[in-house]
Amino acid sequence: MERGEGEAHIRLLRAGVRVVILRAGTFVDLQRGVEDLLGEEASAAFYDAGIKAGRNSTRVLREEWGVEGLEFLRLWGEFYASKGVGWFKLTQIQVDEERKKARLRVEQSFIAEEYGRSDRPICHFLCGFYSGVFQELYGGRWICEETRCRAQGAPYCEFKLERYDENL
Repeated sequence: MERGEGEAHIRLLRAGVRVVILRAGTFVDLQRGVEDLLGEEASAAFYDAGIKAGRNSTRVLREEWGVEGLEFLRLWGEFYASKGVGWFKLTQIQVDEERKKARLRVEQSFIAEEYGRSDRPICHFLCGFYSGVFQELYGGRWICEETRCRAQGAPYCEFKLERYDENL
């Protein structure tokens, strides 16, 4: 299959895999509904779902692309910003493999742009998603915190990741 400039290309590796395309506003409506039901616990539910999605998509894309580390993250950022996906535009990646820390700067978060104004960060699913990507790519457990959110009026969303050891 030919891919046009800026378009996503997804080859399903197993027959019978179902893909659902969801309008960003529908996702935010779902998030707001869960927040109404669960209150603050909703953020944990979306974070956990994001981890699973990040890990699974990273497994598929690593197999598809055959690259690792920063090269994977570069391609991954291009993929998720492309037409047909459009989740976010990754504008900065900083990874300190030795200190097991990372920082991502994201513009055009589909969640923050659809959510509207908020007094707190709201990209819980993306936080979990980034955590899952780093867990799959670098091993171990990674925690992600959104330190800036466009929904709060920041010019971009920023995510801080850190690997931790559960045995400490």
